[in-house]
Amino acid sequence: FVIVADASGTSIGAVLSQKGRPLTFLSKGLNESKKSWSTYGKEMLAILEAVRCWRTYLLGRRFTIRTDQRSLRYLLEQHIVTPEQQKWITKLLGFDYRIEYKSGTENKAVNALSRRAEVAITLAITAPYSNLWAKIVQATEGDPHLGPILRNIR
Repeated sequence: FVIVADASGTSIGAVLSQKGRPLTFLSKGLNESKKSWSTYGKEMLAILEAVRCWRTYLLGRRFTIRTDQRSLRYLLEQHIVTPEQQKWITKLLGFDYRIEYKSGTENKAVNALSRRAEVAITLAITAPYSNLWAKIVQATEGDPHLGPILRNIR
């Protein structure tokens, strides 16, 4: 999976992709206090919101985060000096990721999502899908002991 995240003065945006194909999008307006955050802080917020939103896709998998904020590329190597940085790092613990720099001009889709003037909502095109129930039903029907019982019940 790849997350591409971006922030503007008024909004944050992100795209979750797999094998180069977008799966879902995030666009969210910032409240007044967050609008006054530094660019670094807003870009970090975009990453954290994306990881929080898509954690079901990301837990247990290696993924890449792409951002146009160069200093975030060294997030895990930086000396943590503020309580905010400590909180941000804590929220990413347990995830297996790497951060790459990608210039803003190469992030057209996510730039558009983060530039929406109105307060936006999270948009999901797909949701995690599990076919576990179908596998259980299929295994039960094929079982030499449970299959006949199931057929008699129906």
